[in-house]
Amino acid sequence: MQTQSRFKGLLAILISLLFIWGLFYVSSLFLKSSINTNLAYFPSDAEITMRIDGKKLVKNVANDVLFTSKDQVVLDKLINYITQESKDGSVKKIGIDFLSEIGVFVKPIKNGKIIGVLVNLKSPKDFKENAPKITNTVVAISENDNVGVLISYLSPNEILTDTDLQKIANAILHKKTTNPFLNATSENALVEIKANNTTFGKGSIIISEENNAFTFESTLQAKKGIPNNTTYCLKPSGLHVSCAMIPDNYLAAFEQVFPILNKEQFPKIKAISWNYQGLNIQEGGTHNLGFYVQPMTDMLIEFEKPFHLNKHIQYTENFDKWGIKTNKKGLVIGNQSYTIDSLSPTSYFIGVNASNLIKRKNPYLLNIEGDMEDLLKISGSESISTFVEMIFPAFTSSQDFFKSIENTSIQIEQKGTKIKIKGKLKFKKNKYSYTECLRFMLALKGY
Repeated sequence: MQTQSRFKGLLAILISLLFIWGLFYVSSLFLKSSINTNLAYFPSDAEITMRIDGKKLVKNVANDVLFTSKDQVVLDKLINYITQESKDGSVKKIGIDFLSEIGVFVKPIKNGKIIGVLVNLKSPKDFKENAPKITNTVVAISENDNVGVLISYLSPNEILTDTDLQKIANAILHKKTTNPFLNATSENALVEIKANNTTFGKGSIIISEENNAFTFESTLQAKKGIPNNTTYCLKPSGLHVSCAMIPDNYLAAFEQVFPILNKEQFPKIKAISWNYQGLNIQEGGTHNLGFYVQPMTDMLIEFEKPFHLNKHIQYTENFDKWGIKTNKKGLVIGNQSYTIDSLSPTSYFIGVNASNLIKRKNPYLLNIEGDMEDLLKISGSESISTFVEMIFPAFTSSQDFFKSIENTSIQIEQKGTKIKIKGKLKFKKNKYSYTECLRFMLALKGY
């Protein structure tokens, strides 16, 4: 819980930095920022380093909301947020210069990873006093009082004390290293990421915004090629994801998502192709839930070794508790049938529409495309919709955000040992990228 709390704290400070604090500091747009000294403190053994152009981001957000979209609703919500949170004492001066560059890094240590945020300071006193209260993470300040760092430790089975983390933070700010962003690769970049000795090897990723779309691209040099000998995939429909690089620790996550399955060891999955068109919730049934949850989905799974998936599912216990029945063809949930077809000893189709199956080689290590709105599309009775909105207050705001997106496209492709990454998040006509992001973040805050 302590680790999760710290991680959420870091996410909170980044979210505030990117979308909310931007307009809060719009009145300071043309003031001189402090010298960008924080990027000199990236740890030399960092696996990932990130540079966020705070001034450009704030300027773009302000221009988008104030002069392009002129969205009075968002402006009123922002004013309400600042007013209400200030009254409650939640918004405090934390002494960070949000108009300068922000550095983020990930470095290995012991059995986990240190995630850190390097910031330039306007007030070391405010930073030391208030940053820990807002972010719930460990903070430290450099010797010259110009730079601060917020760090958190992530590990599945180990916790570092605040004292240990404080020593690590102090060490980071007492040793300057070569700034990996001395030679900027793109003057239009909002965010630049440099990877070193990661799964994909070494390289840079550039994230920018142009023509009402967020785009990112990269070419990484891998140590060796990643095997991609997939045989089948699905014809893209709804929200489509095809992946040919499944992490070794997939099983634990797989069992968490599908707790009703037996704990028998699955062979390693080498590829997944998935189409998702939404969720149907049907009332009725005598099982534990009292209603049927019917995902409208097709999935193709390829294992590394032969595996009798049909037999495994037929002998799975406790399906009745979840309103799931089995038959010779596959699964039945309420009035919805899901076919399970064996395409080969290692490949299986599970879903509602087998006609989407394509037998061909997938050229991508990862391909995501389609309508993000389908991710949160839920059909059912009015009582079901009301229930979902009550249980998940952020559901409606998330759905509205996805509806504002015209298209999502992310591809990771390899040629030899070179890995190419390309992606775009395109917003619909009369929808504005920064305004929609700000609206979404304010909605998550309850405004």
